[in-house]
Amino acid sequence: MTSIAGELNISISYTDTNIDSRIESSRPLHASKIFTGKSITHTLTTIPLLFNICAKAQTVTAVRAIESATEKPSYKQTESFREALITLENLREQSLRVVMDWPKYRNEQAEVECISHISLGIAKLMHALEPVKVLDYQGQPSPNYSFKTSVELWMIFSEKLSQTIFGSSANDWLENTYKKEQLDIWAGKEQSQAAKFIHWLNQKKWKHSGKSNITHIPDINDIEVRELLKTQGHEFTGHPKWDDQCYELSWFSRKQCQPHQDNGIYSRMIGRLKEIADLILKLDTFYIKGTQLESGKSSVSGIAHSEAARGRLTHFVEIENETIKKLVILAPTEWNFHPEGVAVKSLNNLDAKSPHELHQQAELLIHAIDPCVGFNLSIEG
Repeated sequence: MTSIAGELNISISYTDTNIDSRIESSRPLHASKIFTGKSITHTLTTIPLLFNICAKAQTVTAVRAIESATEKPSYKQTESFREALITLENLREQSLRVVMDWPKYRNEQAEVECISHISLGIAKLMHALEPVKVLDYQGQPSPNYSFKTSVELWMIFSEKLSQTIFGSSANDWLENTYKKEQLDIWAGKEQSQAAKFIHWLNQKKWKHSGKSNITHIPDINDIEVRELLKTQGHEFTGHPKWDDQCYELSWFSRKQCQPHQDNGIYSRMIGRLKEIADLILKLDTFYIKGTQLESGKSSVSGIAHSEAARGRLTHFVEIENETIKKLVILAPTEWNFHPEGVAVKSLNNLDAKSPHELHQQAELLIHAIDPCVGFNLSIEG
C-alpha cells in the first residue's frame, strides 16, 4: 500500500521590506474515516501501512486509544516497549536530519555510511523489540525476550551515533558543552557533523531569525479534547485552535531549551541536538539500566497521546462490538502548519538578502519545526 501522507505547498513572496508566506495542505485529513466499521485487528495492521511516516507512533497511539475505549489496559512492560519503539523512531528522524541535511549547507556531501548506520541500526533495534507482538491489541513481549542481545546492539549503535554527531558521548556533550554554554567553543574546535554545521551557522548574521510570538500549547484537559474530537471531528483536526488561538505543538515544544529561550533558527538547531542527546539518555535508562519507560497514558476513555518526532499525536476512538465506530486523528503537523500558525509566522520573520539565502533559511526552519514532513517550497520576488 502506498503512503497517503500528502505534503505541504509552501509559497513565500518577498520584497525588500516584507516577507509573506502561505501554506496549502494536501495532507489526507479524513483518511481515518476508512477505518469505520473495520475490526480492531484490521485497523492496527493497516495504520502503519497507511501512515508509514512515524508509523510506530501512529500504531502505538491507536492501540492505546483502543485499549482505553475497551477498558482493557495493557501491561506496564508492554507500554515500556511501546515507548521505546517511539523513542527509537524519534531518534532516527532527528538524527537523519543532522547527517542528511546539515552537510549540504557547508557544500559537503552527506556521508552514506552515517545514514546507513542510523537507518539500519534503528531498524535492528526495533525488530529486536518484537513490534508485531508489542503493538498488537493487548499485546506483550515474548517471555523469552533477550534483553542482553538488545543491550549489546544499543551500546554499539549509540556509541557510534554519539561520536558522529557530538564527537563525544551524549552525556558529556550535555554536561560539558550544552549546560556550560560552551557551544561556540565546541563548534569551533570539534569536527563532528553537528559541530561543523553550528560553526557554519555561527558565521551567519541571520542565525537568530525566524522567531515568532506563537507560544507552546498549554496543558489541555483531555475531557475537553475528547468532546472537540467527538463533536467537531475533522473540522477541528484540519485547522486546530484552542480558545481561538494558534499554538505550537512540535517536538521543540517539549524541550527545556535554556539558555536558548527563543524559537528562531539557531535555538531550534541547538534544541535538535539536545533532543537527540536526551533521546539517547532515555534509551540508556531503558536498555542499560533496565528501567521501564513511562508512557503518560490518558485516563480519559478513548483518548491516547504519543510524543512523536513531529510533536504530540492524539487519537480518539469509539468502539462498538469490537469494531471501529469512529477514529479521529489529531496530528501535530496541523497545529504547526496552520495557515496562521508557527511555521507561517516564523517564515514571515526570516532575514534574507537573496532568494538563495531565503530558501536556505526557510528549509532549515521547516525541517526544524517538523523533521519528517513532505513539502514543496516556492519563492517569488
